[in-house]
Amino acid sequence: MRVLHLISGRGRWDAKGLAEELECSQRTVHRMLQTLSMAGVPWYFDERLRAYRIREGFKFSLAENAILGTKKQQKPKDHALHIREAAKQLLEDGEAFAETLQAFLSELRTALADEDF
Repeated sequence: MRVLHLISGRGRWDAKGLAEELECSQRTVHRMLQTLSMAGVPWYFDERLRAYRIREGFKFSLAENAILGTKKQQKPKDHALHIREAAKQLLEDGEAFAETLQAFLSELRTALADEDF
């Protein structure tokens, strides 16, 4: 469920970033994505963004209920609090990913500047 939550957000997640966030191997990330496919989740890899995404407009009725609780169980105030907490987490995840990406790009620039590369 966590990989689904991450790739359905606004962050940019590739296999390496997901593996680091989920503390697993990239192969495990690919298996998780394969499981999502078998469950009918329409994910894809956006070449322009270089990130996994969920097809726009897809609704997670069962997943939303599992994550957020049913509407009968959750009061609007609780729902807003949950959304705020999720937004904070997405922001933190995005900032951490941006830092990792900047470090990677720096290493790549250094490698490309090296004449032996």
